[in-house]
Amino acid sequence: MLDTVCVLLILTTSVKTDSHTQVIDAGQNSNDPHPCDRTCEYPASPQICEYDFVVEWYYTMSKACYDCPFSISDCSRPHCVAADGVGRPLITVNRLFPGPQIRVCHNDTVRVIIKNKLDNDEGIGIHWHGLHMKDTPHMDGVPMLTQCAIPAKTSFTYEFTAYPPGTHFWHSHAGLQKADGLAGALIINRDSEDDPHRGQFDVDSAEHVLFLADWWHTTTLAFFLKKHHFEGGPNRGDNVLINGKGVFEEFFNSTDNSTHFTPRKTFYVEQNTRYRFRMISNAASCAYAVSIDGHELKVIATDGHDVEPYMVSSLVIHSGERYDFVVDASNEVANYWIRVRALESCARLSQMAILRYQGAPESDPSTTAVSSGTEKELNNPWADAANESNSQVTSLKTMYSRTYPARVGYDGTPDQTHFIGFDIYMINHPSYNHPELYAFPDVVPRFFSQLNNVSFAFPKYPMLTQSKYIDDDHLCNPETAQWNRNTSRFCQNNFCSCPYVINAKVGNLVELVLYDEGMFPFVEVGHPMHLHGQHFKVVAMKKVGDSLSPESVKEIHANGSIEYNFNTVLKDTVIVPHGGYTVIRFFADNPGVWFFHCHQIFHLHIGMSLVFKVGEPSDWVKPPEDFPKCGPWPGKAVSRAESCLFKNGYMMYILLQMFCYFAFQNADY
Repeated sequence: MLDTVCVLLILTTSVKTDSHTQVIDAGQNSNDPHPCDRTCEYPASPQICEYDFVVEWYYTMSKACYDCPFSISDCSRPHCVAADGVGRPLITVNRLFPGPQIRVCHNDTVRVIIKNKLDNDEGIGIHWHGLHMKDTPHMDGVPMLTQCAIPAKTSFTYEFTAYPPGTHFWHSHAGLQKADGLAGALIINRDSEDDPHRGQFDVDSAEHVLFLADWWHTTTLAFFLKKHHFEGGPNRGDNVLINGKGVFEEFFNSTDNSTHFTPRKTFYVEQNTRYRFRMISNAASCAYAVSIDGHELKVIATDGHDVEPYMVSSLVIHSGERYDFVVDASNEVANYWIRVRALESCARLSQMAILRYQGAPESDPSTTAVSSGTEKELNNPWADAANESNSQVTSLKTMYSRTYPARVGYDGTPDQTHFIGFDIYMINHPSYNHPELYAFPDVVPRFFSQLNNVSFAFPKYPMLTQSKYIDDDHLCNPETAQWNRNTSRFCQNNFCSCPYVINAKVGNLVELVLYDEGMFPFVEVGHPMHLHGQHFKVVAMKKVGDSLSPESVKEIHANGSIEYNFNTVLKDTVIVPHGGYTVIRFFADNPGVWFFHCHQIFHLHIGMSLVFKVGEPSDWVKPPEDFPKCGPWPGKAVSRAESCLFKNGYMMYILLQMFCYFAFQNADY
């Protein structure tokens, strides 16, 4: 009998440096600043920044909220998560929603101790979205790719270098947890001399982070299961939250016949001061158009990369993206609406926050939105071609610095080019439409997103840390000449599912031609694609028409019709237009196993992803010897040798018994 051993993994470092640590437990006031949230210096003095994350299921509008929202101050009590007033379970870290904001300096060592106290005993994996995890690929946080999930009632310590600087965030990469609240901001600052925008703003603080998310009034898993096993329909939430706050549920006070709502998020500014806002989209499904009444947005960075200042009246942000913009608070002292309007299939959803000048009354704004004829929008909706009022993200130009020096070679001939097509297909996914018992079209159809007509399936062992257990014939690549969906063991009834892996040699210039076939019949849907472990340059983007076939996109690539622009933006998450293409290039200079996927959580969950395997296991940084391991266990099977010994031994026993019998029969006593 083998005993189960639970290992508390605590990673340590031998770096000789000053150490500032602050353990934030579930009862600590979240307003206390962490010592690592400081002015960054040059030359740098890296710190060790430690955080204690207690992860647990909790409940909105719990008893900790007392008389919220009738007594509005009760909505800000410790442990009160008011959200939009609708009671539902959610996942919190230290009873905070969104989770704790991490703010450190470039090259600090970040150490986060995850304590899994989820009541349903789910595993956890935390991804540090936007960080490259150079030399620590096993800290990327994707269960069954870079680590085992953190089991319930145990802990795991993530430790990595804070790089690259910029606006990032952390979120669960296990199941649907990030949509239930397991996410928060991660800001990596740097010394002001290295910031090309240091003269563009006066204030850059934790109070001016916009954290956006769509929100359901039930658990995300319950919604997902209902949609995929019962009724179908769009993956649209019930509301949008800004920094975990919003208005939805009405509370009626019968004593004075008054109606109350949970509070909106309010951002405070002083007149004639310029503020750097850092906007993060933790959306599960929706894209958002964001604007502030009476104020322009000066965009200065995206996905952590500095760009030349770009003035817009509104900004479209997709799941996984980040944008930094400057707001010049030079208007009259008053309150102004911050408008967040959901797009595509989420179009009926919206939410508002308040930009409140110091000295303005504590009341709702009376301002109006910019008229549609005069607005200038960045990252135009995927349904429209670019024009004077709608600019693509390729309109942005990267600015370079000591941290981000210019890199040559993106305009060279790629070492490898991959065409990755996708759409939302009406197929029989065996997990949701049994091909014999309740197949489409006999029952409510369900549409599934795939990459090159393959749904990703995770390997049985973490590919990065237990690669020796994974044979190449357990992986697939539909781009290879050997692939045949009619004969592949990974395909059944026109549905293919396997660990889709693309190999890249270390140092290769990789080009990806991402295209959306545009055949989904109900609404024009774009897909925000996110690459772990490195950034890429967005060298082309175009909406071609209502649809785009694999043959046509390869033809326009071959005949030179794609208009490349190499003086453009670096990102790690980018939208692919509906019925169009986006071309990205990256240098595969970070050995490891890196996930590439649609950042819409339901599309990711059903397999709209693949893996880039950069280099060979011999090129990868090895995890610690006692790093957790996991995988299938077939049981105590009897080996062939054991079986042979057993059979031969049993036969010897029978022969011996027979010999003794006859010997005793013939014995002369």
